[in-house]
Amino acid sequence: MLRKKETRIIDALSIQNDKNMVVAFKALSEVSRYRIFCILAEQPKVSVSDLAEILGLSLPLISQHIKVLEQAGLLQKEREGKKVFPRIEQTNPFVKDIVKTIRRVVKPKDKKVK
Repeated sequence: MLRKKETRIIDALSIQNDKNMVVAFKALSEVSRYRIFCILAEQPKVSVSDLAEILGLSLPLISQHIKVLEQAGLLQKEREGKKVFPRIEQTNPFVKDIVKTIRRVVKPKDKKVK
């Protein structure tokens, strides 16, 4: 049986974990942010300007979406010269599971399922 102190520690860890998951799901609940995340899961070397062109959105809007995803701990940004490349946050195990799920569930449009 757990002691009171151990129970409080477990509860505190669970609460923080729950908060992190809610923040991540909330960030991905917007379609454009979800699409950005999916694109980066499949094509890790895509710049912010490329994402804007692919999704048909303005550069400032894409930047705002990336900022939300970054604050949620789902992405990190890398700069190479003048270009900024958002990357999937590889150190977060929750993010790795989201990427696995997306890859398993989302089928490429060019492959036909028989």
